[in-house]
Amino acid sequence: MDRDKQATEKIKKIGNEAFEKLETLQVPPYPKYYYDTFMNLLSKPNNRDVFDLSKKFNYLFSSGDVDSSMAQNDYLNITKKSISSFEDSNIALKHISNENIIDIETIRNDPKSIDTNKILLNFNNFQNQIMKELENADKTIEGLKIQIEKLERESNIDALTKTYNRRVLIKDLEDMLKAGNDRDLDMQLILFDADDFKKINDTFGHIAGDKTLIYMTRLIYNSIRKGIRVYRYGGEEFIILLNRSQKEDAIKATQRIIKNADESKLLYKGNTIHLTLSAGISNHIKGDTPSSIIDRADKALYVAKNSGKNCYKIG
Repeated sequence: MDRDKQATEKIKKIGNEAFEKLETLQVPPYPKYYYDTFMNLLSKPNNRDVFDLSKKFNYLFSSGDVDSSMAQNDYLNITKKSISSFEDSNIALKHISNENIIDIETIRNDPKSIDTNKILLNFNNFQNQIMKELENADKTIEGLKIQIEKLERESNIDALTKTYNRRVLIKDLEDMLKAGNDRDLDMQLILFDADDFKKINDTFGHIAGDKTLIYMTRLIYNSIRKGIRVYRYGGEEFIILLNRSQKEDAIKATQRIIKNADESKLLYKGNTIHLTLSAGISNHIKGDTPSSIIDRADKALYVAKNSGKNCYKIG
């Protein structure tokens, strides 16, 4: 069970325990009493780990992500804002409850002193204020959900090329490879690398280098069937995964991409940049891990580079 699911389940459990405790004590579950009971249970040693949020979002980032620190700060800011909103709501509910509290003990000691109209007015005020506070809380929660969904989408995408990043690649590979522990899968991994990319940067500048990478990803996307993901593995290296595909399919796709790159021209400030690609192909072997299948493709790419570039090799 992942970390945030564990925290959610534990909070639900504490909430249920709070209601059960109030029921045992025959105390009505007004927000004031529920809040005090909940916070009391939460402060117990075995429940304190719920507040350990410092590592909650760590699984979303890997050291290879360009903007991971920025995205992590955004997530932590939303987490802090969520906690602050939760605390504000609890304070407001506690204040509303205190304002409208009915002195049950006085009524019990002197039943004749009951002012029915006052009690009904208190309950009516209490209900209206609670509903208003809950509406405000709903709006806050909805806004935070939208922010988190946006950040989750952005944390999956390489900022420059708009391809998927390494973190998503590893996750997708792990999901695909689960079924391959005891059998070979019809899955191919192709690792592409821009030839002489440093020379492009040195000759035309880093902006030209960035535009070359963007151009390269568009070229790859336009050369493969719709629905196949392109991942930026690092620098000028990109990976595509062909699931339910044979080695021949990977070879054809690789040949097409390399040919399209070689025959295309990228114009930058009146200069023509000739982009060529080298590639390494690896097919799935029973028991593969993300590291092992990528490593074979990387070794094949190394051979392609040493064989004159603008070609592919199979690992």
